[in-house]
Amino acid sequence: MLYSTVYQMLSIIVPLITTPYVSRVLGATGIGINAYTYSIVMYFVLAGGLGIQLYGNREIAYNQRNIEEKSKVFYELVILKFIAIFIASIPYLIFSMYQGDLKIYFMLQGLALLGSALDISWYFMGVENFRILVVRNTIARLLLLILTFVLVKTANDLWIYILLTMLAPLLGNLTVWPFLKKEFVPVKFRDLNILRHLKPTLLLFLPQITMTIYLSLNKTMLGIMDGVVSAGYYSQSDMIIRTAFTLVSSFASAFLPRLSSLFSEKKHSEIKNLTLKSFDLSVALSILIMAGIMGVSQTFAIFFFGKDFEEVGPLIFVQSLMILFVGIAVVAGNQYLLAANRTKEYTISVSIGLAVNVIFNFIMIPFFGVMGAVITTVLTELSVALYQLWAIRDVFTLKEIMHGFWKYLIAGLATFIVVSVLEQIMNVSVLSYTIQAVLGTLVYALIVWLLQAPIVAEVKNIIRLRRQH
Repeated sequence: MLYSTVYQMLSIIVPLITTPYVSRVLGATGIGINAYTYSIVMYFVLAGGLGIQLYGNREIAYNQRNIEEKSKVFYELVILKFIAIFIASIPYLIFSMYQGDLKIYFMLQGLALLGSALDISWYFMGVENFRILVVRNTIARLLLLILTFVLVKTANDLWIYILLTMLAPLLGNLTVWPFLKKEFVPVKFRDLNILRHLKPTLLLFLPQITMTIYLSLNKTMLGIMDGVVSAGYYSQSDMIIRTAFTLVSSFASAFLPRLSSLFSEKKHSEIKNLTLKSFDLSVALSILIMAGIMGVSQTFAIFFFGKDFEEVGPLIFVQSLMILFVGIAVVAGNQYLLAANRTKEYTISVSIGLAVNVIFNFIMIPFFGVMGAVITTVLTELSVALYQLWAIRDVFTLKEIMHGFWKYLIAGLATFIVVSVLEQIMNVSVLSYTIQAVLGTLVYALIVWLLQAPIVAEVKNIIRLRRQH
């Protein structure tokens, strides 16, 4: 779990360091162009990737004790992904050729397709070897950090920035291939059955591409309906919010291989116990993070992004509501439904999200612009979470899942009030935000302790076990 958390956190630490600089250098227009063009290429990346990232993770976890079957699965999935990425690249290149002034940016973003073809992180996640991924991510991200500050100097360097952000994951993906030498046994090509994976990957591909569409659709529709600057505003708000719940989502990535293994062993009691603990931890963290962000949102946008992004503050405040909904959906969907191989319900949930996203974007963007897209995003994540909770009602009652919810909510409200008051009386600086974060967390922890929320018993149990050892 630790390596998974570090892996997820490192993926966003460098953008957090570089974003204040890049936002000021490239401006709202440059950031908007990057957000808009990247949203387009991601449709093709997901189409080429099929559902292999999640499916491969799960299948490797299922077969990690059988080296012969594990070897076959790996070779078959790598070949399948190479073919799919190649097919997806053709229409993308044709599309890019007709994009006028944005052509160069679309071509550079196309490197994401090559990076996706070389991405085998799903294998290392399946065998729960997160150390290698953390090391590669660290090296790639540090290089990106250094080169961004050295090479990106003016708004005209947007193409350099896009190139760097595409090369970092591509080179990072290349570096892990040498570690595969001792992982497999030789398999003859005629013994491979690539097509056996096509149907199950497509079943996972549908929810994945559906989810990516509704994650990227806001930027795409804003770019078309309200201009690239609005897409840039939305992108910055979205980055802050999605960065904030990376800590929450990382737990699902770490639990998935373990749950998949438990399902294969039919240990249903352990599965339910582990999932309920995950729900409680996710809700506790989500409400704390949500309260903190809401408390500082009004001043943080200008401090972090620069004066060109003043409009982002209210967007962050509203969009932070989705942190709780995503925290619940990460456990119900990404963790439980996928580990249980209940792909149908998972697909329906993200399809509902896509439908809500498209319908409300068409209604909200013309009237409310970028704020309309943010409200739509919150409604989208709420609809996904509600359906997934309904889908798992045969195993978990709502009372079990939300057992400590009101206690965390009271603690979150108190945290929001404390942080908001501190924001009004303190000067804006890194130190003041640090003080607000520390005091807000202490207030949250104190109230959670006083109310004896479920997570308190779990912490006590961990402390007791460590003392025994």
